[in-house]
Amino acid sequence: MNVGEPVVLVEDIEGVAEGTHGRVKDLSADSVMVECKVRDRLTVVHTHTWELLPERLWKRLSRRRRPQN
Repeated sequence: MNVGEPVVLVEDIEGVAEGTHGRVKDLSADSVMVECKVRDRLTVVHTHTWELLPERLWKRLSRRRRPQN
């Protein structure tokens, strides 16, 4: 993960819902600061690396979970 990379939260964190998209603002060891847009304003969420996924991976996994017609 890199600063500025788009990510998606995979758990509810600090009142921000699972599935919320954001961008990495700062990194250190196993914690990450993510800037998310919540109710038309920017919010910074302090999270851990295991509580989010890169957006491209989230999209790929979401496509796999959709039922096939």
